[in-house]
Amino acid sequence: MCGGSRAECRNKANEGLYEVQDTTCYRQAAVEEHTGQKDFKPDPGQRFYATEIDEELITRGPFTPLASANDQDD
Repeated sequence: MCGGSRAECRNKANEGLYEVQDTTCYRQAAVEEHTGQKDFKPDPGQRFYATEIDEELITRGPFTPLASANDQDD
C-alpha cells in the first residue's frame, strides 16, 4: 500500500534500505477536517475530495521536494 512497485517493496534484499520522511498534504488535511467532525457519518460509497476555493490563490511552485540521504553532498 506504499505506492512502490511490488518487486521492489517486497524484496527481502531491500529491507532496511528506506527511511521515513513526512510532509503535509493540505488538500488531504481539508478532507480530514471535514470528515473528522463529531457524529460525521458518510453515506455508503460516499467519497470526499478537496476542490480549490479560488485557483488564483493556490501556490503551485516552485516546489522543492524533501532531500533524501542519497541527495546530500559528501
